[in-house]
Amino acid sequence: MLRSLSLLAFAAALTACGPSGTEVESTDAQTENTAAQASATYALDPQASTVEWEGTKLIGGGHQGMIPIAQGNLETDGTQLVGGEVTLDITGLNNTDLDEEGKGKLEGHLKSADFFDVAQYPTAKFVITSATPAVDAEDGHNYDITGNLTLKGTSRSITIPATVTMTENRITATTPDFVIDRTEWGMEYGSGGIEGIAQDNIINDEVGLKLNLVAMK
Repeated sequence: MLRSLSLLAFAAALTACGPSGTEVESTDAQTENTAAQASATYALDPQASTVEWEGTKLIGGGHQGMIPIAQGNLETDGTQLVGGEVTLDITGLNNTDLDEEGKGKLEGHLKSADFFDVAQYPTAKFVITSATPAVDAEDGHNYDITGNLTLKGTSRSITIPATVTMTENRITATTPDFVIDRTEWGMEYGSGGIEGIAQDNIINDEVGLKLNLVAMK
């Protein structure tokens, strides 16, 4: 009984110390077949678009940073968002809260085979498979966007809320903070699920993300 209570308390601690945001579950990748619906394509502006990340440890706080967007597009049928894709330049992943020495060490580790393994997988991709208008969402978002997220050579389907605005020449799509489980994409270094790892070395499986996309016709 005491062992069960201890395990429950440990699991609660892991959850409490994780990054903020809505937890997003992943499933098997879906068929990518939205291009036939599109009548207009808007090219992403990499300079105006941002992808933010947050990682945390069980003990010792966390870190934040950015991942550059290499290229991408958003597609509409003339009135609604129907597709698109975003390619991320993982080689340019950076940290924004440490001094130069700490920043260099952390960025190097995240780019190593322990995490993103940029030598083999220099890019990541999110391909939209469906975009469903959301009605009366409590947080005010107006789309639920489902797509295949490919990290480290593994593709998984996720659905994330987004606020999308469209004009004749411009689309913006902004997500709230959301959280994915990195181990579902093969990144298990420092995971709490590995036996024998010290608590102060445990890195939360959950990683926080936030997207702000700007695309021009």
